Amino acid sequence: MTKASVSPTCYLFTFEADPEFPTPRSGQFVNVAVSDDLTLRRPFSIAGIPAPGRFDLLVEMRGKGTRALAEKPIGSAVGVMGPLGNEFTLPEPGDVSLLVAGGIGTAGLRLLAQELRLGGHRIRTLVGARTSEGLLHHVLPSQAGDEEPSLEVATDDGSEGFHGTVTGLLKRALGEPDAPARVYCCGPPAMIAAVAGIAAKAGVPCEALLEEMMACGVGACRGCVVATRSGYKAVCSDGPVFDTSELVLEELVRA
Repeated sequence: MTKASVSPTCYLFTFEADPEFPTPRSGQFVNVAVSDDLTLRRPFSIAGIPAPGRFDLLVEMRGKGTRALAEKPIGSAVGVMGPLGNEFTLPEPGDVSLLVAGGIGTAGLRLLAQELRLGGHRIRTLVGARTSEGLLHHVLPSQAGDEEPSLEVATDDGSEGFHGTVTGLLKRALGEPDAPARVYCCGPPAMIAAVAGIAAKAGVPCEALLEEMMACGVGACRGCVVATRSGYKAVCSDGPVFDTSELVLEELVRA
């Protein structure tokens, strides 16, 4: 395990996996045994594949679990279960995809951005945070070739980029003549609900990666359920990627 500080509160960890560890796909996550002193593992989105046999986690320091992981010495062996969960639906060739990330939600879309760029897909990226210190757009993969990727940032306090929420940028993007054909998002529940509503109004399909605390990570404990139009589903085993048209957005915001 190696780590690098990418913001005042976030680290990018790179793990070297065992040979039998399957290659992760965008949207999937791992459950990490962050400390011998903590019973429950911690779930983290797989945030990139820097090389075969390796994977990245982008982690925000929030509590005992994340801090325990950050305090591990470089080269430590860490127990990891995964990759777990389903994956994003990749777009049709030629379609423009719009990635919308809020705060640490950038972690959930980083591997997707990598997959789309390697596959030659066209993407636009919108990244939001409360302040400029919370922005994580600089850890996203760069565009190959001469053409720079279309990237816009928003901050609630106006300290960088658009002064307002990232959904303000989304409304503008989906109202353009060459609007993206598909939206992917990850971030706080209220942001996901807003993105889903805007995408639905524009008639654009949208998938969201939901972030939930998980105990087992495999659907056995039912501790991470979310309301959908076909009943409650476990984020860990039925998700974490959901078509937003299937989510009960009012329940998502109240959760």
